[in-house]
Amino acid sequence: MAHTIIGTAGHIDHGKTLLVQMLTGTHTDQAPQEKARGITIELGFAFFGDEATIIDVPGHERFVKTMVAGVSTIDLALLVIAADDGVMPQSREHVDVLKLLGVERGIIVLNKIDLVDEEWLDLVEEEIRELVEGSFLEEAPIARVSALSGTGIDELKDMLTEMIAATDEKVNQGPFRLPVDRTFQVKGFGLVSTGTVLAGNLSEGDNVEVQPAGNPLRVRGLQSHGQTISTIQAGDRAALNLPGIDVDEVSRGDVLCSPGYFRPSHMLDAQLDLLASSPNPLVHRARIRLHIGTCEALARVHLIDREVLEPGSSAMVQFRLETPTVAVWGDRYVIRRYSPPLTIGGGRILDPQPIKHRRADTGYVERLKRLDRERPDDVLGDKLLCGQAGLHTAMELAGALGLSAARAEAGLQEVEAAGLAVLIQSENQLFAVHRTIWDDLSRRITEGLTDYHAEFPLRPGPNREELKNRCVRRLEAILYDQLLLALEEQGKIVMEGAVVRMADHSISFSAAEEELKEEIEAALSGADFATMPDADGLAQSLGAEKKQIDSMLRALQDLGRVVALEGGLFLQAQKVEQVRDQLRLELEEKGQIKVAEFRDLIGSNRRYALALLSLFDNEGLTQRSGDVRTLKK
Repeated sequence: MAHTIIGTAGHIDHGKTLLVQMLTGTHTDQAPQEKARGITIELGFAFFGDEATIIDVPGHERFVKTMVAGVSTIDLALLVIAADDGVMPQSREHVDVLKLLGVERGIIVLNKIDLVDEEWLDLVEEEIRELVEGSFLEEAPIARVSALSGTGIDELKDMLTEMIAATDEKVNQGPFRLPVDRTFQVKGFGLVSTGTVLAGNLSEGDNVEVQPAGNPLRVRGLQSHGQTISTIQAGDRAALNLPGIDVDEVSRGDVLCSPGYFRPSHMLDAQLDLLASSPNPLVHRARIRLHIGTCEALARVHLIDREVLEPGSSAMVQFRLETPTVAVWGDRYVIRRYSPPLTIGGGRILDPQPIKHRRADTGYVERLKRLDRERPDDVLGDKLLCGQAGLHTAMELAGALGLSAARAEAGLQEVEAAGLAVLIQSENQLFAVHRTIWDDLSRRITEGLTDYHAEFPLRPGPNREELKNRCVRRLEAILYDQLLLALEEQGKIVMEGAVVRMADHSISFSAAEEELKEEIEAALSGADFATMPDADGLAQSLGAEKKQIDSMLRALQDLGRVVALEGGLFLQAQKVEQVRDQLRLELEEKGQIKVAEFRDLIGSNRRYALALLSLFDNEGLTQRSGDVRTLKK
């Protein structure tokens, strides 16, 4: 049988805490301040039999955020309404919260029936039915009880037992995730954090991360339902013993989760329903309080396709958070007005790792609509088109969609088979990129190469990094490498060392360029080292523009006809080879040579001698010690 989480809801002083005590024997107001004031401030917990936990939440309007944290993970709601007061403001807000968070089952408890007569009870019931009309509680039973005298408690217990028996097992997929709702120190044990397991399994001795901080922790012990156990799973109400850290390092709103799957984000894409009861429209960039799991964060609502969202309407939105949080596709959330606080809407998270959208991007809403479906498997391919465009790891996708790593990898294989993705296996990780993005990046690379060849027709092509900076600057290295390999396999590009070119590109000279090339080669060939011209000298002696000379020398260098030296000097490759052989023989015979000796050996000036020796040093032929060169071993 599934473990059932039951949450109370209702206005302050309508008897929720006493009701829980009558049902379980446990008084949940344990804090001195709560006992002194007679109201629930923090969440309280009690066990109903062996298969259910009741979370007692505060009813005061100042503590609605605590209430939201309590009911964010419940399976079954107990809406408590006092017969003498009837429906009150927090009764209405709590029903709204329950609806927005996707709670589907519940019992309405009409408490304090001993304080009013039968006719009044009938009127209150009628008011309650109006309140819950159109909600998940519309057909819910109403239990008439007096928590003070015990009247109707047994019947309510029977109702709960029947509903608990009908609770479905949690779908236990995805990495471990538990939103923390309470943290405290236990003398002799250390820190204890509690919450409801949303997904996955966790065993004693396992490692977890505290998000959004990302701190790694080891679990020393586990409890569920008051019993020490070795493993917890989805649906369990659990307490985790986390030794070696202070109480302020884990708090309500944090998430304990499997390492490596989840990344905190300052942005969330979501579907939003603005309640018809919202007193005002929601304007673009309005500041609100976002409640997700047990976390409360201040955020701005960015309306993607409009300036104003009217009460009772729905829209796709992006939340820009002031503090980061962790979320998963499909998570339910609630938003409350910044000031004065009031629940005004809620919905589902569609992308927990989005990019910052542009309001002019008309396709953005359509992409989000494709994510607004029931099963995470169905949106896996579309998720590759949203969020951080480019490469996604299977592990990252598993965390974002609440899938197991195995299920995410299997889903990606299916998406690839359908022609919607390209998969890359590297470094023991599976990476994926959407086919549309892959094709677009391929196009940008080939267009960038084509433009380069048009701009520099006498060069063979850019090096890999230069090409990347020109057309796909921020692309991940692994994706860039795979794109180049794929384009080469397709016969579209050629990679020659570090140089990349289009397959159909070759250096060709016009008649005028051919004439200039021959003149340069003749000038370099006919001169000795003493009279060897540099680029400026060639331009002057040949009556050509310096730009033309530079371009032709670069082309000759690319063709292997000319070698570039330091200081803007150039030599024929043949002459460099002759000098290299001459130097090697000299060093083999004498063991070392000074700069002046090398200058005299080749009949050069000091400028060319230093440039050539530097070239040979860089090649690894020689090694330098002050003014002396020797053969490198």
